[in-house]
Amino acid sequence: MLRSRFIPMILSLLLGGLMPLSFAPFNLAMIAPFALVGLLFLVQERSAKFSALLGVLFGFGMFSWGIWWIRISLIEFGGAPVIVGVLITFLLAFYLSFYYGILLFVLAKIRGSVAFKIGIIFPLLAVILEWIRAELFTGFPWLALGYTLTDLPISQLLFPEMGALMASFWVYWLAGVLFVAARIFLRIDIDSKAKEAKGIRCVVRQLMPACCSMLLMGGALFVSSLWISQKVEKLEESLNIALLQGNIAQELKFNEAQYYEIIATYLRLTDVVAARADLIIWPETAIPSLYEMEGNLGEHLRALSKNQQTQVMTGIFSGNGATVRNSIITYSDEMRMYDQRYDKTHLVPFGEYIPFRSFLSLFSGMIEIPYSDLTAGKVEQSPFEIQKKNGAALFAAASICYEAVFGNELRYQAQTANFLVNVSNDAWFGDSIGPWQHFQIARARAIEAQREMVRATNNGITALIGKDGQVKALLPQFKEAVLEVNVTSYAGMTTYAKLGDLFWGLLAVIGLVMGLFWQRRQM
Repeated sequence: MLRSRFIPMILSLLLGGLMPLSFAPFNLAMIAPFALVGLLFLVQERSAKFSALLGVLFGFGMFSWGIWWIRISLIEFGGAPVIVGVLITFLLAFYLSFYYGILLFVLAKIRGSVAFKIGIIFPLLAVILEWIRAELFTGFPWLALGYTLTDLPISQLLFPEMGALMASFWVYWLAGVLFVAARIFLRIDIDSKAKEAKGIRCVVRQLMPACCSMLLMGGALFVSSLWISQKVEKLEESLNIALLQGNIAQELKFNEAQYYEIIATYLRLTDVVAARADLIIWPETAIPSLYEMEGNLGEHLRALSKNQQTQVMTGIFSGNGATVRNSIITYSDEMRMYDQRYDKTHLVPFGEYIPFRSFLSLFSGMIEIPYSDLTAGKVEQSPFEIQKKNGAALFAAASICYEAVFGNELRYQAQTANFLVNVSNDAWFGDSIGPWQHFQIARARAIEAQREMVRATNNGITALIGKDGQVKALLPQFKEAVLEVNVTSYAGMTTYAKLGDLFWGLLAVIGLVMGLFWQRRQM
């Protein structure tokens, strides 16, 4: 008895551990659906409680390795004891794993044929849970399975219409089809009626539910591409942009004694490209102080903008002692009142704010990350207006670091923007897989909006991303350098920019309810 339970538990944990291989930097996309197939075989004819346990173990194996790099910021730069940093990382992984537990628990509880549950309930409920995970408790949609499609041609169809998050449906759907196909091959009966069917009729009967869910989401995809999406057109105007990678060691970044040396690094790199660039972008919090306290630095950057007919955009903190925000400032070539500002809307848990502070007060007292109690900005903010040297204006949708994960929020600016800007500082996570996962997510945002994205970071990954998500130019990590690129501008809204996640999430809910209602009528 114990052995019959122990082996599936270990296998579930191991299968979950394979899942991060589907994401960057490994990009072995097909591992995800095949690992899910293995999980579905493990939960066959299991009780709902044991299925839920296997789901939690699968999720824990996936997230405990997939987000293991979070501990680096807590331990190495936050001063947390090793045990605390590891415990917080595992607690987050444990929370995320419950979504797989819920998925398999509900799947086991629902009455009906395996073909029905796997073909309809499994992919629809799975993507609904991905959607909930992206929203609940401010959301954490990291390692949503849709991102595994980023390097595949299918992403060019799916992401602009339904977004990377909701495209997770198709990964779960494929896993379900593979599972049913494997059962057919292994001659495992799905329902009593299947025993009476032979040959093609048997195959069709067993795959029919999967075809129904495919027609629901695929039909909506077809209609949206014809009647909702606008044609995205290339504009004649382009921008010469310089992306500065200062490579400032994270342990020195907030050391007051290093402030002037940090600023000198960015000013030196700026002087090299100012005469050629329409826009010069410094990374997230490149200026490790408050915008309101900048003094002569702001005046210097405004004068530089005026003399060189360029603009400097930089990450900086803004506010006062009570309310501080992580911001981007684009300096005008005139007075301070004409500077443009964007405030980060989605803050990093445990880095920029402590979630459930009253419950985690013990942990928060052990973590000393500078500026770790920030205030979020508004979701809907105006894009930056960027002037070319010849006077023409283009518009940039901005995001800061972790915000790139939330395509549903970035789309508000992207609707009227001509290109995307992301500034980040992934030095918090060292030489781990975290920055590469983050970069893959940024590439998905470019595909969703059908806009090129420039990404300026402290120590990598600084790059120009094409509207197809392909990397057009890239700086090596952990080196001080400047990347000079010419950015093409575009206009027109994709379906996803218009509708976001809500439309597809509600469609999945409707499909799930209709499927359950139909199944009940058949019983």
